[in-house]
Amino acid sequence: MNEVFLDTSFAIALSSITDQNHARAVQLADQLQASQARLVTTQAILLEIGNALSKSKYRMGAIQMLESLEADPHVEIVLLTNDLYMAGFNLFKQRKDKEWGLVDCLSFIVMRNRGITDALTADTHFQQAGFRALLKN
Repeated sequence: MNEVFLDTSFAIALSSITDQNHARAVQLADQLQASQARLVTTQAILLEIGNALSKSKYRMGAIQMLESLEADPHVEIVLLTNDLYMAGFNLFKQRKDKEWGLVDCLSFIVMRNRGITDALTADTHFQQAGFRALLKN
């Protein structure tokens, strides 16, 4: 089964009709549902989603989205273990030439370890790391 990485920017674009990537996110969500692709994300991404949508007017939507992701059998949430954190932090330290965030580095480690090439993201850092940013294509 094809695995696709779910990043924070996709979740936000999908949940916000005013987001510049909303229409593309809806289109991708429909395509992925039809193909029954398996989505992979991390607990760190869930934390970012919760933080990004923490304002009162977005909070209920954030809760619904996070609960939906956790309950969906087509979504795998990779736990933030100490080993994953250290691997991500090592990449963060090694790539001083990039402005990659620590959560991005964790995502790249998970994607490389699983052989995932496609990311549901608008973040150009994924392209810099050699992945396809599906909201950009």
